[in-house]
Amino acid sequence: VVRSFTEVRVWSRNRANAEKFASEHDGIRVCGSVEEAVRDADVIVTVTMAVEPVLFGKWVKEGAHVNAVGACRPDQRELDDELMQSSIVVVDSRSSAEVESGDVILSKAVVTAEMGEIAAGQVSVDSSRRTVFKSLG
Repeated sequence: VVRSFTEVRVWSRNRANAEKFASEHDGIRVCGSVEEAVRDADVIVTVTMAVEPVLFGKWVKEGAHVNAVGACRPDQRELDDELMQSSIVVVDSRSSAEVESGDVILSKAVVTAEMGEIAAGQVSVDSSRRTVFKSLG
């Protein structure tokens, strides 16, 4: 699925980094908080080395999709328990996620499918629900 975006928002713990990124790309708005950046967003991308969640389920609307590509160790996590447990969780590798992904391990989230299973048409995902793709590579 390819999406068109009417708005792109960015947040960083280091505002100077967010401003630099926004200055290098047209139409990006720098936000003062994670919540401001993600409220009512259709697609959210997290790319951090966080050890505590930075994205909370209470901020993410139904039908939103989260690409969580950071925090790739068992002791790191970007997403809180509520978001992980209430979303359809897709991973690149189930066996890897179950031993490497703090987001999966610490939240005790159920992995619905691997990306390859969806691409092969073996598993379908209800896009009206919140979805999380947790990448480890």
